[in-house]
Amino acid sequence: MKNKITLLDIKQAMRDSRFRDSLPQEFQEEFREDVQKYLKNPSCKCNTPIYLKVIKECKKQVQEYYPNKEIVIPEDEIEQANHWTVINCSINELEKKLKQLNPIQKQISMARYQDQITVLINEM
Repeated sequence: MKNKITLLDIKQAMRDSRFRDSLPQEFQEEFREDVQKYLKNPSCKCNTPIYLKVIKECKKQVQEYYPNKEIVIPEDEIEQANHWTVINCSINELEKKLKQLNPIQKQISMARYQDQITVLINEM
């Protein structure tokens, strides 16, 4: 039984310029900015979408880079890399609604107008 290729493997492969150069030219051009962000801060969790794009769109290159491993990442994991939640409520209700959320890493953006607030939450 072969080992599985994980997103951590993709992260490590992205560090190798030989792997990045093996990616299709269209992919390199389309995601040039994402790759540059990755190179500036490879440990950031915000790079997960690029790993998912690589494993979804460049399976051949990934398989060639890891010949003794197999790609086994469920499609639903690829499609649900980010889980978005929107909260619209009054400012007084916000604390109660935020406490109901799972205690995992999140990106949060808020906008307030008078006593109403809109919160966008991306669970990573």
